[in-house]
Amino acid sequence: ANFKAFARTLVINLAKKVGWESKKTDGHLSVLLRSIMIGLLGSFCYDDEDVSSEAKSRFEAFQADHDDVLSLPSDMRSSVFKILLKNGGEKEYESVLAYFGEATDNAERKHVLASLGHAPDKKLKERTLEWTTSGVVKLQDFFYAMGSVGRSNKEGREISWAFYKSNFEKLSGMIGKGSPSLMDACIVSCAGAFCSKEKADEIEAFFEENPLPKSARKISQLIESMRTNAAFLEMLQKSELSNASFWKSL
Repeated sequence: ANFKAFARTLVINLAKKVGWESKKTDGHLSVLLRSIMIGLLGSFCYDDEDVSSEAKSRFEAFQADHDDVLSLPSDMRSSVFKILLKNGGEKEYESVLAYFGEATDNAERKHVLASLGHAPDKKLKERTLEWTTSGVVKLQDFFYAMGSVGRSNKEGREISWAFYKSNFEKLSGMIGKGSPSLMDACIVSCAGAFCSKEKADEIEAFFEENPLPKSARKISQLIESMRTNAAFLEMLQKSELSNASFWKSL
């Protein structure tokens, strides 16, 4: 909470300087900075009234005219979708989902896949997982939506991992003899966001009971990374970084 409040202040102040609108004087780094900044707004400031209002306004303009790249350039599209979804409900979810069918190319559809799981409602997260494995999404892309659920928040991590476990046979059948990288991506999308030794043990035990020889290396790397991150988190929690006074002094 302390870090998020600190990051929120930094990002809001950056947004005031950089702004949402492109400028004639923008260089390559300015364009890149703006894209990163809006992504950070989606992570730390999505519930800010000005941020939410701006994202909604731009989405509505884009919804009326998909060729309106001034209102919603492609490099901020996923971030704006996420902000809209995080502040909305089923109506906003349906609006973003509808664009998947309206988009004219795969790169545009990926904006939808990367954002849908950020809807806060548990049922919408579960619906995203069911939808992306229904056959509507191309096999090489379906895991993107799974990742959007798995990396949306703490609840999303649990939902995506529970879905993977209960649909293990279905997912294995979907991927079949396809590239092992698809299953690797599936595993990382559904289980890769945890940061605890207990969860690492649970994931390790699951794959011992349900072995995937072609994905063994990726599973091993994921578990090792998770345990390393968990140890680092424990160290941080014991340091002065866990004290509110540290963040207030910055």
